Amino acid sequence: MNRWTAYQVMLFTLPLPFGGYRDWAWPWFAAVAVILLLLEVNHLLRIRHIARLPAIPFPTAFIKALPLIGLLAMVQLWVLVQWAAGISYSPFDTYTAFLRGLGLISFFALTLLMLHSRERVKRAVWIVALAAAFQALFGAVMVLTGLEFGFFIEKQYYRGVATGTFVNRNHLAGYLEMSLALGIGFLLAQSTYYSGSLRQRMRQMVAMLLSDKVVLRLLLAVMVIALVLSRSRMGNTAFFASLMLAGGLALLLMRNKSRSTTILLASLLVIDIAIVGTFFGVEKVADRLQNTTAEHESRDEVTRDTVNMWRQNLITGIGAGAFIPVYPAFRSADVKENAIYNNAHNDYAQFGAEFGLPAYLTLAAVVLWCFWWGVMAMRLRNSDLYKGMGFSACMGIIAIAIHSAVDFNLQVPANAWMFMLVLAMAVIARWAPHNAQPLPEIKRHATLKVEDQSEPAERPA
Repeated sequence: MNRWTAYQVMLFTLPLPFGGYRDWAWPWFAAVAVILLLLEVNHLLRIRHIARLPAIPFPTAFIKALPLIGLLAMVQLWVLVQWAAGISYSPFDTYTAFLRGLGLISFFALTLLMLHSRERVKRAVWIVALAAAFQALFGAVMVLTGLEFGFFIEKQYYRGVATGTFVNRNHLAGYLEMSLALGIGFLLAQSTYYSGSLRQRMRQMVAMLLSDKVVLRLLLAVMVIALVLSRSRMGNTAFFASLMLAGGLALLLMRNKSRSTTILLASLLVIDIAIVGTFFGVEKVADRLQNTTAEHESRDEVTRDTVNMWRQNLITGIGAGAFIPVYPAFRSADVKENAIYNNAHNDYAQFGAEFGLPAYLTLAAVVLWCFWWGVMAMRLRNSDLYKGMGFSACMGIIAIAIHSAVDFNLQVPANAWMFMLVLAMAVIARWAPHNAQPLPEIKRHATLKVEDQSEPAERPA
């Protein structure tokens, strides 16, 4: 199995073993990401040596992302300091978090190295769409048939709602939000404007119906069905809100947009809410939103306790990954003692409490930087594909930003890995050369010539 095939297999299998939310699952993905990164860098070094290049032929997007990789590495260095210097309240958990973080950074860098051509970007989106559609179909079948199985075992919790192979319905919802964002951006990049005579328009429509675009739209519909069947309140809210916000940005920023772009964005909202939601129970999600009361929810209290934890360790934090053993010491009297909280149900508060303010702001800067590049991709790129991927990055970041206010998707390995893919896609959307070709594979004693892959300057805004 070559590196590219192994990367695709990893993309597809990430959510399968309980979303990686098991101590035996995520280390495999972290190890594979690190190993593939080392192999890819070694491959580029060999290309430089054989072709006698003046520098390592790193893809443009990877070079532009080096400051981001540096910031992420600084955060990981801080986690190592937390562990080694005795700052962490739970050194073992912090060391484990360091290994997870190493896997995430490696995956981010690996994605920037692997997706160095348009064809590879398209293939990665299709792999994610197929993986998410499998999760969606599996979760929907379990709900509609009453079989209620997760990953090879019968579910104990969240029966009657779609969870896929994840532990929690909100984890599935978070995964689907980002997958839908990638799929919709890719669909947006293929939007077609029908022109000419009636006969020509009919031919164009028939060609569209026979294209992969229809298959992708069906996969997205399956994902939306599963998202609704998950009954995740904030998952559904985050998806539709991010679609509207990113869609508004796209209509505002994209140049030379066709009428079909507006029609596509409008149809996604109308069809998914009015048709899919009507048949598969969007009203039940609305009922959960309306019936949510402070008496039945303790997430606000846990978030308040986590913020207090952060205040008492404002700069240094309690140690990455140390929330579980530390939280009982900060639990308020109005939170049930027999309730077990493995996470704060608020990623903002938990990251701040664990990492401390400087590292927290560094992570926020990386996300905002990528979001800006996604916006600029929609505004400045000429390529429909990369404009669409800029849309995907913006929508995915907005969705997780909303969902993270009341949940812990970024503590789930599969979703954290997927978020790194979304961030990497923002970099690729902004900086990948329009006509870049795949780098050649090399064999022992081979000689090759690496052609210039630079892109003509983008037209000014």
